[in-house]
Amino acid sequence: MSIVTIVAALGTSLINVILPQVAVQFGAGMSTAQWATLAFLLSSTVLIVPAGWLGDTLGRARVLQGAIIVFLAGSLVAALAPSLGVIIAGRALQGVGVAAMLALPVALVRETVRPQEMGRAMGVIGSSMATGMALGPAVGGLIAASGLGWRGAFLLFLPLGLLALFLVGKKLPAKAVAPAQRRPLDLAGLLLLALALAGYSLAVTMTPGGWIGTTAIGVGVVVVLAFFVRRELRSVAPLVDLRMLNSLRIVPQLGMTFAGALVMMTFTVIPPFYLTLALGLDTWTMGLVMAVGPVMAILSGVPAGQLADRLGAARVTLVGLSAMTVASLAFVLLPPVWGVIGFLIAAVILTPGNQMFMAGNNTSVMSRADKAQQGAVSGVLNLARNLGFITGTALMSLVFDLAATRVTGVAGAALGMQSSFAIAALFGLAAVLVAFTAHRRSVIRAHGPVA
Repeated sequence: MSIVTIVAALGTSLINVILPQVAVQFGAGMSTAQWATLAFLLSSTVLIVPAGWLGDTLGRARVLQGAIIVFLAGSLVAALAPSLGVIIAGRALQGVGVAAMLALPVALVRETVRPQEMGRAMGVIGSSMATGMALGPAVGGLIAASGLGWRGAFLLFLPLGLLALFLVGKKLPAKAVAPAQRRPLDLAGLLLLALALAGYSLAVTMTPGGWIGTTAIGVGVVVVLAFFVRRELRSVAPLVDLRMLNSLRIVPQLGMTFAGALVMMTFTVIPPFYLTLALGLDTWTMGLVMAVGPVMAILSGVPAGQLADRLGAARVTLVGLSAMTVASLAFVLLPPVWGVIGFLIAAVILTPGNQMFMAGNNTSVMSRADKAQQGAVSGVLNLARNLGFITGTALMSLVFDLAATRVTGVAGAALGMQSSFAIAALFGLAAVLVAFTAHRRSVIRAHGPVA
């Protein structure tokens, strides 16, 4: 499961580095080349919930194997592409595979580890995700600078994907292959959800037609979501069982997942601009400074999971979110005073906090669902995370640009980062309050009112 997660994370993070080279070769602008990223993002986000449903219906290991094959096919198509359009198609195909490669490993934990070790297993998967996200830019840059070029970056996925396919086929227990339940596909629900997610993703990433066009799309998304909710509540076999999500009491955890992903995407998107424009670091030094956060995430993933097993998932979730909120405030206050040192202090607080949050929150959510619901619940959990990533990318880029245009030069870059992380801190604080309230309610349910 760790290898599958690393490959999926590399598919997300590696390709962005080679886009300038792709744009130059095919004579395209960066806005056009970015469709290689957007196509991947759209297909993986739209299909992540159906991927969970498909795993529950046909068998999670079987569906995961098929997803890896689709991912390999997309990688090969992109590597051999004669045009940018074919690369975009290959990336969309990769996204189809990654949807299940992100959703199903979390669901399969229930079938491969003992309940008392779920936190540790979630920590391992969290470290794997951090490893893939951290290695992606470095590996992509190294391959792009070598004689292999951008095609070599896509070809790298072939041996990695084949290794993941082999391990899934050989190592997962037989019960992971058997279907958990067989039920018909809610095609109408799938189409409505796909339309809403595609509209939302396009609105926040591309802002077509400016504010007017984006607002119009947003209104349309709300209308489609209303029809989707109505459909799911009336369906005998819904794609997303809203009543089940409510009965499991995981809606607060989904909101926390969205907020946590938004905070982490702020750390991914904004600091490179600040470090180069405000602090004057060259690209190599900036990469080294940025690597400190992912390295801390890799090292803290397993200990964070062990803490969730020992102290309780809800408590570790609350501590992790609190650390992320404190780190966001540290990004606002420390770098303007202490420069790179202040930035590193904030990063060292943020990424272990995120690992504690993910280990605790994932354990809390997945332990509440029975075995027949693991794929569906994992799909919804990853959907909330993807939406947080998309929203964080669009919102924080907009905030940074607005600040940088109001104040020119170094001061503008500094103001952009402070403004972005101030907003991230507000999301973090809201998530902390939700986590505290949910934890208090669970204690009251278990032991009665506390004096």
